[in-house]
This record gives sequence, structure tokens and C-alpha cells, in this order.
Amino acid sequence: MKLVKLFLLILLSLCSVGIMAVYSSDPLRSSGFLGGSFFGRQVIWCLLSWLVFFLVSRIDYHWFLKLEWIIYFFIIVSLAGVLVFGNGDETGAKRWILSRSVQPSEFSKVAFAIFLSALFSRSIDAYGSWKLMIQSFFFTILPVFLIFVEPDLGTSLVILILWFAALYCSGFHWKKFLAVFAFFGVFFPLSWPFLKDYQKNRLLSFLSPQSDPLGTGYNVLQSQIAIGGGGILGKGWLLGTQSQLRFLPARYTDFIFAAWCEQLGFVGGILMVTLFLFLIWVILRIGREAPDLEGKILASLFGIMFIFQTTINIGMNMGVMPVTGIPLPFVSYGGSSLLINMVAMGIVWNIAKAGGSEQ
Repeated sequence: MKLVKLFLLILLSLCSVGIMAVYSSDPLRSSGFLGGSFFGRQVIWCLLSWLVFFLVSRIDYHWFLKLEWIIYFFIIVSLAGVLVFGNGDETGAKRWILSRSVQPSEFSKVAFAIFLSALFSRSIDAYGSWKLMIQSFFFTILPVFLIFVEPDLGTSLVILILWFAALYCSGFHWKKFLAVFAFFGVFFPLSWPFLKDYQKNRLLSFLSPQSDPLGTGYNVLQSQIAIGGGGILGKGWLLGTQSQLRFLPARYTDFIFAAWCEQLGFVGGILMVTLFLFLIWVILRIGREAPDLEGKILASLFGIMFIFQTTINIGMNMGVMPVTGIPLPFVSYGGSSLLINMVAMGIVWNIAKAGGSEQ
């Protein structure tokens, strides 16, 4: 089977699992498909995202890379626009525009990966140099700052990870990586005063969720109860106390993995993780077989982005990672997230077809 066909099969399977997971944890599913349910909206977004996927997959990925500076300008303007005109949520965070229907920080992840791929692919002569590292860092720190002050700690970390991934793909020496990690090791503690109270509480509750089981530690403890209660085979489809009786918060967004595992157990969780592993393996394989450096870097950045997001989300559901609000790609409810992830997959598919990926 060709790699591109396997890629499509896995992607379709993940989107199907996502729709099932949203339906099973949707508090409004009794209102019907057109009754404003989250499930109904997710299906519509999924159909739209697949349409966008096929449209993007027909566009030569080099065309996106040629727009690097326009894309970077769009990232900065849209993120700055959120801070000025954005809509807030119950925590006071400004992350949306157009009445909470568009989240520019989600789009910035894929857009920034395109920008970095263009920047690094045309800087071969500077690979491994401090000049390229510092130059790319300044291009990175601005969107990181704009997203951080929304505040959206999770997405700002994704942008940083993309920068690290671009350095790695460009063959930077491990000593320089160590120096950068040391710098951020000093920087992150200094950012503590600038965090919102709920962000501080999330990080503190990660260390000891039992210290405040009805407050800051509630989300993580309920998630762990849901996963543990599912056992090997789960409590059954549309069954379970934590997800169906609404003890589990954000069960169709951030903690959808826990809701899924409560119903389908360890077996269901392994199925979902396996699909992600296969998808990431195929993306990285496509990157390795890409016909040029631009395609290799771009596909690799997308693969590493999904590794990070999936690991953080599933980790926070299990209580081994801090709660950062990073959604589970293709599974968590959210139109902006699903749409932009499918844009990334459309680009990857175009790279695969250009490279003639087999096996």
C-alpha cells in the first residue's frame, strides 16, 4: 500500500474517533444534530475541514513557502488583533475573534511552521551558527509573547517547540541546544509573576492535586478517576459516572481522552494512542522521503508538533503533565483546531505525492 493511502486511512480513522468521542461526552447531544449540540457542530467542522484538506493538498507546498513574510506578518497582526479586539472567556483570557468562532493562536502554529521551514531551508550556509539561532529566536519570541499574554501558555509552548524542532532539523550541535535550554531554564521562573492566578494554580496542582481536591486539583483528580474507573474494557459506550454525570470538566475538549477511556477502557485508550503513533510515524516518514529540504523540514515540524501536543494532552489527562489547555489533535471539540490541523495534513499529503512515498 502506498504511504499516502495509509496516511489518508489513519487520518480518517482519527477524525471518526474524534466525532465519536465528542458525541459520547456532549452534554447537549439530546438536543439533536441541529439543536446546537457540540457533536453537530463538530461534524460540520469535520466536513468543512476535509474539504479544505483536499483543496490544500492540490496546492504545491512551495507556494506557501514563498509567502513566508506575508504569513509571518499575518501571524503577528492577527495575534495583536486578538489582544485589542478579541473576545474573552470566564478566566479573562482573550483568545478568540468573531464571537469566539476563530482562534488565531491555533492558526499561528501551522503558519509559523511554514515560516520556519522557509527561513531555515534558505539558510543552509548558516546551519549550526549562532547567527541563525539568534535571528530565528527573535522571529520566534514575538509570537510567543503575544500568545503568552492572551494568556495561552500551551500554544506559546508549541511555538517554542517548533523553533527547537527547526534547529534540530538543521543539525545544530547539542552544546548549543544545552545553552538554549539553560537560558530558558532561567527565564521560565522569571515568568511566574506574569502568569494568571488560574495558570499558577494549574501548575501548583500538578505537583499535589490532592492538596485541593475540590479546587485546583479537581480537574486532574476527576480525570484520573475516569481513566482508572474504565479498567481494561471500559464501562460501556455512553456509560460511566465521571463523563456521563458531568463530574469530569471539559470532557469534550481538554479531557476528552479521559472520557473516552472511562467508556472504552485501556483498550480504547491504546487504540487512540496507536492511531496517533501511526499518523506521526507516517508524517515523519513522508518528511524523510520528501524531494527537497523544504519538504523535509516542513513535514518534520508538523510531525514534532503533533508529538508534543498529543503527549502533553494525554499526559495531563493522566496527571503526569501540567494542565496547559492544549487540545488533543483531531479529537477534542474545536473548529479552529480541527481546521488548521487538516490544513497541515493537506500540506503533508502534497509533500508525500511530490516525493512519491511508497510502502
